Amino acid sequence: MRLPRLFAFLFVGCLFAGFGAGMISQGQAQGLIWSLPADGTQVRFEGTVRQVIYRPQNLNGDLELEWIRHLTIKSVGRESAEYDGREVSCRWIEIKATTGTSAGGLVPGPVGERIYKVLIPEESVIGVTHDDKNIPVSFLPIVKGYKKIGEAPTMEIQGNLLQVYPLLTMLPHYRTLEQANALGEDPGIRLGPVTAKQLRGQKVMESRSSRSTSESQLWLSDDVPFGIAKWTIRQSREKKGNSETRDNFSIYSATNVEMEAHEVTNDAQSELVIPMAGQPQPFDPNNPPTTTPPFGQPTTNPPTSGLTTP
Repeated sequence: MRLPRLFAFLFVGCLFAGFGAGMISQGQAQGLIWSLPADGTQVRFEGTVRQVIYRPQNLNGDLELEWIRHLTIKSVGRESAEYDGREVSCRWIEIKATTGTSAGGLVPGPVGERIYKVLIPEESVIGVTHDDKNIPVSFLPIVKGYKKIGEAPTMEIQGNLLQVYPLLTMLPHYRTLEQANALGEDPGIRLGPVTAKQLRGQKVMESRSSRSTSESQLWLSDDVPFGIAKWTIRQSREKKGNSETRDNFSIYSATNVEMEAHEVTNDAQSELVIPMAGQPQPFDPNNPPTTTPPFGQPTTNPPTSGLTTP
């Protein structure tokens, strides 16, 4: 079943802004940035997002949705800045994600394009899931940053963490990643032959009424800028009544993402216009004090208990 274009635009915005509402962890960049290439380098990824909403009681059957997704990561400048009480070398990283339909090219709609530009300490990008003290590397710190969501004005990012899930990617942070191959393999990406190691991760988050399962495969490669060549994600959502037992969870939706590197260039330019110092910050409709739920559900405050991460 196909959706009217306006509804599809609204749905895709909610898919990436509110997927798994109440189940979003702290921001992280483990999934996208594993290394830093020479300044001026950019890599463009392309892929698809497919979702099925299961409707066993609906005469029209299940609802099937599909979008095209482009994601670009750039290094667009270097400067020294104070971090952790020291002056350190930092890098401006810009990430742009565009999700939309394929009619006449990629059509993102009013909420389908997102750009983040952040200044990160170069020393914080270490390319592993745990540091030398075996502490999980679950996020990247930022000195400062800016974002632009759809047609909204550019906003300064509040806080000191780069949050890429779920607004820029549906690839979450995994506490552990299992290496599937020891010798490396060519994942067969559009960019061309590369040598990559394949990692697998799984994450389950559960509340009294819903359960979200994410399973991903990542191909990491030193031959691709920023260290990642390809990734696939399968996310499923199940639901039940608050008073029902866990045996009553039933599948509600399944989302499949496939992304791979398509092109690398060495002339990256920033697209994000940073507001002038002292310019008043407008209200950010994409960062309200309450959680944005999936389309058609009432807005509620995020739960403070009942969530578990097995």
